[in-house]
Amino acid sequence: MRLKALLTALVVSAAAATGASAQNGVPEQSPAETDSLSRAVATVLGSYIKGSVENLEQLGARLDTDVFVETLGKVMREQPTGFDINSANIYIERYIDSRRPAPAPDTLSMASQTAFVDSVAKTPGAVVTPSGLVFIVITEGEGEHPVDADKVAVTYTGCFFDGIEFDSTDSPITFGVNQVTEGFSEGLKLMRPGGRYRLVMPASLGYGPEGIPGVIPGNAALDFTVDLLRIIP
Repeated sequence: MRLKALLTALVVSAAAATGASAQNGVPEQSPAETDSLSRAVATVLGSYIKGSVENLEQLGARLDTDVFVETLGKVMREQPTGFDINSANIYIERYIDSRRPAPAPDTLSMASQTAFVDSVAKTPGAVVTPSGLVFIVITEGEGEHPVDADKVAVTYTGCFFDGIEFDSTDSPITFGVNQVTEGFSEGLKLMRPGGRYRLVMPASLGYGPEGIPGVIPGNAALDFTVDLLRIIP
């Protein structure tokens, strides 16, 4: 918004200055002023562009600075670059899409998922319940534990064994303790309000060998970080 407001102000100011010059005899812009203004605007726009380029590079889109700057000059001079605005946008979108991780397979190997759960179970302080749930206290809360009849308000992030996030909450959500997967429900009943916990569950406590097509692969172990905000009896 700051950049857009600045550019709008510059355009409005320029229009006003043009009218004022004609009506009130305001001096024409000197070469020194043109030079300073050019460098000032380039500094503002350049900082914005540099940030955008850095964001692209984090997505795997590396640019050649010399080619980039040369092409910017051509755009300013209305010279051909090999793209128009539409074809350029399409090319960028297709390139970024091509760099995204491949979607998770429909079914993961049980051996790989068991190995992941077993490795997490070796974390200092981890508790493995008889069902196979790995429960880790990150920050302990206070008060009573939820029971099946309660509702809870939580925030959480869910990831696969490789750290890829498949679900998360942007704000607190409320649901019944017995309205979620077996592993999540079991973990909730070990928590206290105000605490943060990690739940790592084998597929048998999650979505099983079938998973959820297009969302959760079959046999997937699930890794949740959960904040229990409050219990609603």
